[in-house]
Amino acid sequence: MKKFFTLCVSFVAATFSISSYAQVVFNEVYTDPGGGNHEFFEFYNTSSLPFPENMDNYTLISYYKEGSKTGFYVMDLPNQSIAPRGFYTGASANPFNVQGQSGVIPDFNWNAMPAGGALTKWERNGSGYVQVAVPANLNDFFVTITGGSVAKHHLFIYKNGNLINGLITGTNFALVPSYIKAMPDLPVDMLGASPDFTAVFSTINDNQLEYVNSNAGNDNGYMRINDGKCGVWGKSSNQTQHTPGKTNGSATDVSGELTIAGFITEIPSDPEKSLLTYNITSPTLSAFPVTAEVYQDIGIVGELDAADILVDTRILYSTTSGDQQVTLPFRNDPVLLVAISPSGCFDQVLKIENNLSTLPVHLIRFQGNLNKYNKVTLNWTVADNETVSHFEVEKSLNGRDFTTAAIVFASEKTGIEDYQYAETINGNDKVMYRLKMFDKGHDIDYSKILVFQAKTAGTNGIKIFSNPVSDKLTFSFVSDAAQTVQVKVYDVTGKVMLSQRANSPEGNNILSLPLNAAFVPGMYVVEISNGTERMTSKFIKQ
Repeated sequence: MKKFFTLCVSFVAATFSISSYAQVVFNEVYTDPGGGNHEFFEFYNTSSLPFPENMDNYTLISYYKEGSKTGFYVMDLPNQSIAPRGFYTGASANPFNVQGQSGVIPDFNWNAMPAGGALTKWERNGSGYVQVAVPANLNDFFVTITGGSVAKHHLFIYKNGNLINGLITGTNFALVPSYIKAMPDLPVDMLGASPDFTAVFSTINDNQLEYVNSNAGNDNGYMRINDGKCGVWGKSSNQTQHTPGKTNGSATDVSGELTIAGFITEIPSDPEKSLLTYNITSPTLSAFPVTAEVYQDIGIVGELDAADILVDTRILYSTTSGDQQVTLPFRNDPVLLVAISPSGCFDQVLKIENNLSTLPVHLIRFQGNLNKYNKVTLNWTVADNETVSHFEVEKSLNGRDFTTAAIVFASEKTGIEDYQYAETINGNDKVMYRLKMFDKGHDIDYSKILVFQAKTAGTNGIKIFSNPVSDKLTFSFVSDAAQTVQVKVYDVTGKVMLSQRANSPEGNNILSLPLNAAFVPGMYVVEISNGTERMTSKFIKQ
């Protein structure tokens, strides 16, 4: 039954709101396979944060009606992960056959459920349910309902006991059917570390679910026309084929219910940054709350992909939230503004051009590393190297007064070129570095500032930034070698509120973790472990 120490990444959404940091939605579902084919579903991870989403925290529930008997199939998904901007498929066989394809390999077969997962069937009995046997080799999890004014399929996705997405097919009305709301509460006993919960159907809001009509002449299943995009469901047919585990098309610049406008302007006091101003409105309050995410578009230009970097996220609760302003830590790259609906799908992915003037030196990358011997290594990459004269590596101990540490002259190479500078810093020093860049036309510009804290003997602890913290936890730690570490956050009772793995290069590392509504004000402990060594530090959530 209930587990008191959960080992999951607990980004929990409220009943009406959604999780803005890790959101999995239906992307395809093959509900009515023809002869020799198998049911399957595909999830899509709309998050691009560099952490896979653990599917062990998810539950898929399907309504059934067999004669006078009604109830639900409950699928506790196994302990597997879905990558950012990735796909995740479950099927009734492995391999499975689908419209026009055969021998497709799913992530799991629900008739041979991997560890951490379970498939059960619950039949309504008065004001409750009784568990009944699941048919062998079940190929009818997505039960098709026939007769009367009912929808064909009723599918619900829960994460840590919160309804985050759902799909009702064969209907063109945006209301949860009354016969679903009349179903008794369904207790769900989860395996593994995920919390048990009760599915309460009577309180489901209409805007929490998506709907798609069933067009005459089409058959088999449904898919989003664009990955993760709200309200663009279509039926499979001879012209529209299923693509399990593959993209259905980008959601960028596809219109939605919301009206979104945005533009980028200069920040006169800081030539390295720019300012994004945007506004999101809708004629109906049902489109809110909206989760707005801003990405630096550095992957495939104009498409939201795993290479893009999340710059800002916030939740807008009102149609009159007004102008939102985000300071962008860059000047030239375009931006993608993503609006996520209450059901977790993309209402819009809007590309916003950055038309500010190009800096004299096109700096692609500037980063550094501090190893256990206090050696700082700076690496940077420029485009159009033939326009570069030289670089001055500047450093400071206070962030205001910079002195020249070295001069690095440009090579003779044209196009993209890499540069490096290294030096050892003294113990206890906090040293800041920046590049002063000169082009051959004698124009000068500056890079961002990198900060390193020298490591003295025995200082391998966790340093919390801005403690008490608000909506995110940012901290640094020193790693003696390149390795993978486990990061956990506990509350004062010892309950694990957050758990995830992170890649830790040798030297100083900085991590920033979002804290959602489950983190009430109080004291918490963050722990970092590599399996043999463990570091902890306390922080206050305000």
